[in-house]
Amino acid sequence: MSLQRQSGAVSLLMTSIVMMLMTSLALAFFYFMRYGELPFHDALLRWTKSGDAISAGIKDAASLHNPIGQTITADSEVRRCTIKGKVVFSNTDCLDTNTTTRTVKLIDNKGFEPPKVPASSGENQASGVADLREQLIIKQAR
Repeated sequence: MSLQRQSGAVSLLMTSIVMMLMTSLALAFFYFMRYGELPFHDALLRWTKSGDAISAGIKDAASLHNPIGQTITADSEVRRCTIKGKVVFSNTDCLDTNTTTRTVKLIDNKGFEPPKVPASSGENQASGVADLREQLIIKQAR
């Protein structure tokens, strides 16, 4: 007895792919009929607007240069002032003639660190839990 392959037939895989495509087209059609527009167009417009804004920001940042040529470190002086209603941190834009100019001291830090709990409070909590456990055991024994 020999096995014969059926030739010319549509495979199950091809059928599932065709049915998925037809289902997605039907769902898109029903969505369009209910809301009158497809959501893909709105998403595409949002993505292109944000992409244009990001590329413009990158081009602006690439054209910036430090006129003095000095690098700002934690030891250098940085000033805080208000220019045209906006708070600005700069060592070149905030001049002494501006009345809102104030010198800011930069501090290097390690970022977010968990709060340090004193060791004595941890021991008190452990003894408090032991006392509570003993009270529960005594209460259950009665």
